[in-house]
Amino acid sequence: MIIIHLNSNRSSSGFTLVELTMTIVILGILSATALPKFFDLSVYQERAFFDDTINAIRYAQKLAVATGCNVQVQISANQFELKRPTVTDRSQCASTISANFGLSVARPGSGESSYQGSQSGINLSTTTFYFTAKGDSSADEQINIGSNGKQISVVKDTGFVYDSSS
Repeated sequence: MIIIHLNSNRSSSGFTLVELTMTIVILGILSATALPKFFDLSVYQERAFFDDTINAIRYAQKLAVATGCNVQVQISANQFELKRPTVTDRSQCASTISANFGLSVARPGSGESSYQGSQSGINLSTTTFYFTAKGDSSADEQINIGSNGKQISVVKDTGFVYDSSS
């Protein structure tokens, strides 16, 4: 005769369905309430706008060299725009008069008719300068973007554009 003993002291080697369900519920509550407080969307928006602005300024320099015409960069409260001289016969390509920059530069690869950008809630240093056909800038520039210390510098003699954030 075979006798089977049931051991009532055996240890459990897993989680119960109740324990697993409660863990998932607690994680769901934490992810819905606590995690959004760790992330601030404005930081990411500011970084994206900074990248867009510095790329636009670098493109303005390259376009000026490639076309042989000055390209103006207009930066105001929370937006930027690239412009070129209005005439198409190249008679004002070397113009330095702000009123002569009337045509918007098209954004490459996007089909947009003007290369401009804006972001509400992010302030920029207001300035206007241009790049010449040699690639140099009309002035040394320090452009502050947002409140997190992001800064773009433009060197007058070379037209070098770089991130000078501390």
